[in-house]
Amino acid sequence: MKSVTEATAESPEPRYLLRPILLALIALLAIGGMAVSSYLAYGNIGDESLFCELGHGCDAVQASEYSVVLGIPTAVWGALLYLAILAAAIAGLSFSSRFGELPSLALLGMGLAGTTYSGYLAWVELHRIEALCMWCTISALIITAVLVASAVNLAIETRARSDDDFSEGEVSR
Repeated sequence: MKSVTEATAESPEPRYLLRPILLALIALLAIGGMAVSSYLAYGNIGDESLFCELGHGCDAVQASEYSVVLGIPTAVWGALLYLAILAAAIAGLSFSSRFGELPSLALLGMGLAGTTYSGYLAWVELHRIEALCMWCTISALIITAVLVASAVNLAIETRARSDDDFSEGEVSR
């Protein structure tokens, strides 16, 4: 029978158990972001009027010059970003030992890039287009939540790896 000290040494600390929950949350947020972005892309590509509780803002934003980047609707770029975030979250859940911190770093980078661009687009909506798109705001909130969850996830993973390195150093002495 194992002593309490041995059992404690083998079982992960509660903060490390949070990582799979955070990665699953990020995956769910990415799925939600893909749904919102796909709806916006449908409205842009199909030239359809979007359901918008905030008045005419969604249609005004969709009709603006800012709704297309490099000939592709911004919402399609958003859907691709959310797809990449989903892939990185799944890689982090499934292959964390194989890829190390790479999925967590990728999630943080994509979250930061997406949040920065969403912030720029929100500024454009308010100051250039003078209309607010409810769906764009929801997407901005989703990508911001991805950024926060990714930052916490990376901090926990970095701490876990440094703790592992420290404990390996103690064993080798």
